[in-house]
Amino acid sequence: MNSRCAGHARARIALHHWRRDPLARRQGDDCMSPDLPTAYLTLLVLFASTLGISIGLRYGAAQAGHRARWTDAHALASLGGMALALGAIAPAPLWAVLAQSLCLGAQLMLVRGLAASGMAMAPHHLRAMVAGGVASVALLGLIATVQDAVMAERAIRTLGHAITALVVWQALRLLNRERRSHTIAHSLVWVACCAQLAAQALCLALALAAGGAGAWSTLRPDEPGMLAQAPLLLMLIAVLSGVVGFTLLSAERQLAEQRARARLDSLTGLFHRGALDDAAMTLAAEAARTGKPLSCLVIDVDRFKQVNDRAGHQAGDQVLKRIAETLRRACRASDVAARFGGEEFCLLCPNTGEEEAVLLAERIRARIAAIALPEDIGGHASVSIGIALAQHAGDARRSWERLFAEADRALYRAKREGRNRVIHAAAGAGIAANAANVANGANAANAANEAAEPAAWSVACGVSVSG
Repeated sequence: MNSRCAGHARARIALHHWRRDPLARRQGDDCMSPDLPTAYLTLLVLFASTLGISIGLRYGAAQAGHRARWTDAHALASLGGMALALGAIAPAPLWAVLAQSLCLGAQLMLVRGLAASGMAMAPHHLRAMVAGGVASVALLGLIATVQDAVMAERAIRTLGHAITALVVWQALRLLNRERRSHTIAHSLVWVACCAQLAAQALCLALALAAGGAGAWSTLRPDEPGMLAQAPLLLMLIAVLSGVVGFTLLSAERQLAEQRARARLDSLTGLFHRGALDDAAMTLAAEAARTGKPLSCLVIDVDRFKQVNDRAGHQAGDQVLKRIAETLRRACRASDVAARFGGEEFCLLCPNTGEEEAVLLAERIRARIAAIALPEDIGGHASVSIGIALAQHAGDARRSWERLFAEADRALYRAKREGRNRVIHAAAGAGIAANAANVANGANAANAANEAAEPAAWSVACGVSVSG
């Protein structure tokens, strides 16, 4: 009985010495695992390759804006992977600080790029996250000055992996809010973030587990098997899939921007006539299906030829730009504003009845009245507006053509009746609109504008521009 107890005691002592002696563990694992330093050197070369790819994309493709942040983030992530591999071969607190700083900086830059690309994130949250990252790096550098190198390295790695994992989690949250999750690029980016999060979580778990056994570093070559290299392999997968995914995502965003620009008028930034027709067809079909009202406002700048003739076309372009900006600010998110041609604009307002359309038109007219004309002319701009309400009869094309024709006829009626007014296509709407204008005091403001104009402009244009 005593001999058996003594044998168990000797076995426990031998196991304890094996755990405490890295040389014994390496000798015992030689027959089961490859040369781990060589494996880390291989990972170092692979990360160097992804670094070269990221640099090539950054400067070869002339990336800018959030696309530049994405490529810079992957370059930093590659440098972080290289630093982790070197730190595994020759562990030191300063190596740990450098590696964790690079990995954290890469993820922060990735989140900034996602936020800048239009994904929902409050600016103050982003600033707080960046400030927290800078403070974390400073704290890691302070920990590196501790005399006990093993404890310092343990604290640096634990804190660094935990903070980086939190930042990667925020990137995943931003991606999950993105509606275009069905695209291949979005899926690749999501996989890259998941792999990065798994790598950081595994690093943290191995670090905490190894710390209890007295061997802190999860990436040292004295750890048995391939488990110690799993975090770096996951990081490599994250960088590779991220480079491909973000490159495709950048291409998709750039193509979408080009398509959007192709639908816009180059001078005013509003929809052009072709885009207006497409949107009008959709809105007319939707209005016919739901039975909800659809209003159309056709807006024409009064006496605009006088502006071009007397002040030049560049001055006329500036007036059109300011009028377009006024329309953009007066519209709701569901409205469609377009430049129909020349100095004529069109505004489609879904779920808008007759009274609401008249009020909107008067508000636009009043705001445009504050736009000053060039100094050579003086005074203020003015617009005439015709309004019509869609009749849900026939197909969408016929309904849209009829709607625009009625609003256009109302516009020319406003021109004939003296300009600078709102006319509805319905019978008597012009009188009602003018009465409302007087009641709201808008005519008094217009009279003041006319009194302030030079006599020459009053003679040439008759009235001041408003909208």
